[in-house]
Amino acid sequence: LDKIDNYVVIDCLKRKEDSLYTTSYTRKKGRFYHVVFEYVKKKGTRKKSLSRTTKSEDEEVANRMLDDFVIECMKILNIDKKHKPKNRNKIIFNKDLNLYNTEISFCDFICGYIKTRRKTIEDDTYSGYESIARCSLIPYFYRENKKLKEIEDFDIEKYYYHELNYRNISPNTVLHYHYLLSLVFKYAIRHKIITRNPLNSVEKPKKKKYVAEVYNAEEINILLDLLKREEENLYFGVLMAAYFGLRRSEVIGLKWSSINFEENTITIMSTVKETNIDGKHILVCQDKTKSPAGLRSFSLPIEIKELLLEIKEKQEENKKYLGKGYYMEDKEYIYVDDGGKRLRPNYLTTRFGKFLKKFNLKHIRFHDLRHSCATILYDNNAGIKEIQTYLGHSSVKTTMEIYVHLMNRNDKSIVDVLGKKLKI
Repeated sequence: LDKIDNYVVIDCLKRKEDSLYTTSYTRKKGRFYHVVFEYVKKKGTRKKSLSRTTKSEDEEVANRMLDDFVIECMKILNIDKKHKPKNRNKIIFNKDLNLYNTEISFCDFICGYIKTRRKTIEDDTYSGYESIARCSLIPYFYRENKKLKEIEDFDIEKYYYHELNYRNISPNTVLHYHYLLSLVFKYAIRHKIITRNPLNSVEKPKKKKYVAEVYNAEEINILLDLLKREEENLYFGVLMAAYFGLRRSEVIGLKWSSINFEENTITIMSTVKETNIDGKHILVCQDKTKSPAGLRSFSLPIEIKELLLEIKEKQEENKKYLGKGYYMEDKEYIYVDDGGKRLRPNYLTTRFGKFLKKFNLKHIRFHDLRHSCATILYDNNAGIKEIQTYLGHSSVKTTMEIYVHLMNRNDKSIVDVLGKKLKI
């Protein structure tokens, strides 16, 4: 896999007083390569990392800088030099890999399998597989140095234990690792490269229910008022996420063709996502939603219609003012900067977090505005089926799994009945 082969692994180091896990690697982010030093100083604590851009597009330059950066990080973290491994192994994969060789190494097979999925799955899914391999599977199993046919269920269980307890990765994230490994082993079984699937005997981590931190209607109103005064450009994105429960990819993907000003409707039918493919940071623009259920229409409130008309008028003014300097390639999109360039999904996430911190507001993720929308709907007697349709979930089950904490609220009148009957 093109951009996994520059991953450098430092073995797990141990001291008497605690456990020390470190990994260093280079990665390409945007134009330049970055050097990264990842560490966990004590078992059970969260992983941390130090990183620095090399300001170079040359991979060899980055790899040379990595050695000095590791030494510098070890000094900063007061890690004894005697714990620094004498030899670090650079993982290099043969690009002409034969996946059907029964003697193939496990790491090579993982990377080869992922490479076969290119263009057969969504770009963001492929990027996720690549990231799991680069940041977790390869660093761990490279040290194990085993062939695919030698992997046993106990090897996988040790790997899960390592990720959960040493790197402090959440069970939900390790479940993603488990899903990718299941695809890898099923592929190997189907093509008769191995005869037994070790994952069949492995107990996968239990999913941890995530309960989002949300804003109530009053808090949303305070936030919107503040944004309108202090950061108008961010205001539109937050409003659309909170009012319609849109994902950030749906907010950025809004086009003028989605708005019917005559019938006062807005239709969610396109998305823009950011992802990393083969070491390159790219935007994936699609005229489709996450699932067919994501394709949905809303009535357009008069206040939001007026806001959209103001945005449209401002864009026309900017076009006239900047002339040829106006970026016309994104003219079909609503959420653009003054120069006409479409905003990126990460803009919403980053700017939103900074805004909350700046004004000392309760911290929530941008995506939690979607959860806030669902909570406000539920608190005002919307049914779970109505919430599912409004948010664009593919099934009621998805909605129930995410918002089970809402449905588990005991109705006070029912509790009062028991209170009258049972003497405590």
